[in-house]
Amino acid sequence: MERSSPEILSLTLSTLQQSRIEHYSRLSAASRSQRFMGSISDEALTCFAQQSRPDLTLAIERDSAPRGMLELYFGENAHAEVGLSVEDAYQGRGLGRTLFKRALSEARAHNMLTVDANFVRSNIAMHKLCIDEGGDVECIGSECTAQLRTNC
Repeated sequence: MERSSPEILSLTLSTLQQSRIEHYSRLSAASRSQRFMGSISDEALTCFAQQSRPDLTLAIERDSAPRGMLELYFGENAHAEVGLSVEDAYQGRGLGRTLFKRALSEARAHNMLTVDANFVRSNIAMHKLCIDEGGDVECIGSECTAQLRTNC
């Protein structure tokens, strides 16, 4: 049975890293560019997946694989940052929105007051999602930052 909402799973670090590598590898060049704010080689993508240490990873599985994935990084001063990607064939189905809303709830549960999302200006879906969730979006050049408060 396919999961329709993100679930928190207990995975070994190596299993989580491998799942992230496989998910990122299935992203098109355009989706990779939107997720990582620029082009990224397979080698750099693998390195990122192996070296980054998100505090929380959420995924939505479709067709026996994670098709949408979100990483939440808790920082200082009750502030968090989020990274989100949805594989091309699964975009427009609400996976990103579901993950994003769950991440805001998780941030709130972990006493984070704000969450930032950084994205390229051309990522219209992310811009809309941040606005819809009450975020303040500021764009400079080709890059945008949204700050969302979790206490709303």
